[in-house]
Amino acid sequence: MAKRKLTSLRSVLLRYLLLCGGGCALILVLWWVIFMQLINIGFLLPAVASAQACADARETVASMTADTFDSLQISDLCRWAVVQNDTVLQTNMDDRHLKIALNAFHGGSGNPGYQYDVKMADGSFCLLQYDYATPYADPALRDTLPDFQTCYILLLAVLILVWLGWQTHCTVRVFAAETACLHRAVDAIAAQQPEHIDAYGARLREFSATLHAMQTMGRELTDSLQSQWRMEQQRAEQIAALTHDLKTPLSIIQGNADLLAEDALSANQQTQVEAILRGTDRAQQYLAALRTACAPPATGETFPSHTLVSELAETARALCAPAGVQLILNEQWQGTLCAAQCDLLRAAENLLDNAVRYTPRGGTVTLLVTKEKQDFILRVTDTGPGFTAEALARAGELLYTEAARSDTAHQGFGLYFARRVALSHSGTLRLSNTPGGCAELRLPICEQIEK
Repeated sequence: MAKRKLTSLRSVLLRYLLLCGGGCALILVLWWVIFMQLINIGFLLPAVASAQACADARETVASMTADTFDSLQISDLCRWAVVQNDTVLQTNMDDRHLKIALNAFHGGSGNPGYQYDVKMADGSFCLLQYDYATPYADPALRDTLPDFQTCYILLLAVLILVWLGWQTHCTVRVFAAETACLHRAVDAIAAQQPEHIDAYGARLREFSATLHAMQTMGRELTDSLQSQWRMEQQRAEQIAALTHDLKTPLSIIQGNADLLAEDALSANQQTQVEAILRGTDRAQQYLAALRTACAPPATGETFPSHTLVSELAETARALCAPAGVQLILNEQWQGTLCAAQCDLLRAAENLLDNAVRYTPRGGTVTLLVTKEKQDFILRVTDTGPGFTAEALARAGELLYTEAARSDTAHQGFGLYFARRVALSHSGTLRLSNTPGGCAELRLPICEQIEK
């Protein structure tokens, strides 16, 4: 693929700022030029036209009385009101402007700079009010159309906002295209296919460097995962071979111990034979657990989740009753699962067994079954002491047992098997303290089944 010419992020941002600023300046210049042209061709009057009209009307109004007042001699650019003894005799103002005029006339707040208080010949007053604005030159347009100046300023604001919005949209599209390359790279790394990362697909130099780094990281991560997988496979094969090799000598020892037990033995000899038998039984249990832990995942099948929960509830009750532990079953969701039912059942039973084992008598074990988005959640919590920091970091490793909790019945296979089941179903096993122990098995639900 041909390498693209790269642009720096600084250049993109500088271009955005220049286009925004330059475009706004150009819009303002064109807006002003058109505004002045409308005044020059006589479509609009200058902003001082209203003030000049009111100034010219002062002398005319001063010679009138309240009875001889003639509004036709006053320009329609002015607003006026005839006041005699605080009574408004005539006016062309609306209520708002009249209130402002009277307030200013009596010395209150208002806008006296845009108002003339003219004393008439009979002692009455004519209040002349004007706006410093650019009105239409045609009186008919002033009566029918909205205020030009306000509309024209709004037009300027709209044009500037549209221009800024368009430039922002174009710049966002540039960044969206770059981030899309990063998303595709992340998906390729998640799929362990770093060769599918298009390191030359970005147009920005900083994003291109990130893609190259992600490509390198993806390759190293994939190599590491493959190496780890090969090591686990090799270890599983070695353990399987070891268990197979140990099976025969253990069977010989157990068989001979059984034969010795049938003979007439002294009390001392009988005790020693029984110890041998107990040891071989325990060794056989260890070998069986090893074979199960290293066995390949079972084939997935479709089954109702409630069937799994019912079996788990029976197992949990059988575990809790002798230990004096209370069981709380909280089944919030029922649906259809696509998984290896036997493996999933055994993994969940291991979590329950661990919870009951480390919960003191009188404590509580809670089994929660629910759904979050498209994930099936099976969570086991207890009121025991919880996990140590080391256990949270290492639990799930093959043959790992906590030093403070190690006993003859706990060989470190339970959480390892649960973790393998979760991974084989593209799920996770999460351990935490709440503050008691909490083990959560999270598996994705098949979309086609949910539909």
